[in-house]
Amino acid sequence: MRVGILAADQVRAFDIAAALEVFGSDRSARGVPLDSCLLAAPADRVALARGVSIATAPLAALGEADLVIIPGLEDPLGFVGSANARVRDSWLEAVGAAAARGAQVASLCAGAFLFAATGLLDGGEATTHWRWCDELARRHPKVRVQRDVLYTHDPARGLWTSAGVSAGIDLCLAIKGWTDGQAAAAEVARSMVLPAARRGGQAQYVPPRHGANEAPGGEFEELCRALRADLAHPWSLAQMARLAHTAPRTLQRRFGAQFGLTPARWLTEQRVVAAQELLTGSTLGVEEIAARVGFSSAGLLRQHFGATVGTTPTRYRESFGCGAGVDTSQSGG
Repeated sequence: MRVGILAADQVRAFDIAAALEVFGSDRSARGVPLDSCLLAAPADRVALARGVSIATAPLAALGEADLVIIPGLEDPLGFVGSANARVRDSWLEAVGAAAARGAQVASLCAGAFLFAATGLLDGGEATTHWRWCDELARRHPKVRVQRDVLYTHDPARGLWTSAGVSAGIDLCLAIKGWTDGQAAAAEVARSMVLPAARRGGQAQYVPPRHGANEAPGGEFEELCRALRADLAHPWSLAQMARLAHTAPRTLQRRFGAQFGLTPARWLTEQRVVAAQELLTGSTLGVEEIAARVGFSSAGLLRQHFGATVGTTPTRYRESFGCGAGVDTSQSGG
């Protein structure tokens, strides 16, 4: 496969390095098909972010690429704005031409802003780093921005997008698996001392225990603190209302107005977050984790975990490489 990677001043060096590591290293002795890679830019040399300077080929060299990668940008909004109009327009033209002749196109992290500006993502799904998702959705309402996934793939159109930083590696490994088979992708992952590529539908990150609506000294600070301190307790609405010094119906109404969800739903989300922390920071089995965070069974944990995170507890632990030495006999996925 011929891989073309776009380059310009202030492109994220990590994204280029990640793509080159997955596609540019020769692993043919271990049965991995050899790809050819080139960096292409409007200039013959560019200064990447963090002070890295590299030589590049002309953008016309992308004409033979089977896959074109749009890396992340330090200032994506400035890049797609008027400040870099010449470079931006040349990128847009190159990406559009590649897609028109049937090449696959992928964006890493905030490269999704340039990708979306081509119009190719209209009517489909896309993602980017979670900090940029709202802005991408605001600027491109025709794109269905997926905020809680690692990457997206539109196989009919050959379009890929990824979330930030390490998710770009997951996307590159997924593309390698798509084009050359999962055995090849697994060998690349092993050579990079990585677990197998995480699935695209997995949530991007472990949510913080404290949400944006929990200002210090807020009305429900004491209640939230008490619930987090004893997640294993089978809290009822009446018990929560007593802690909040109010009636159950009043608690439902005022808690919902502040947090946008019911006290019970908030508690479930906190239990899932606690389960994520235990899965990545302990060797406890899923049954024990369920009991510790307040789910009455491992099955109930799996149900809520899947709905919130987009994968199973066992796969989540395996994906983040924290399952060494775990007794999975009672995990069951």
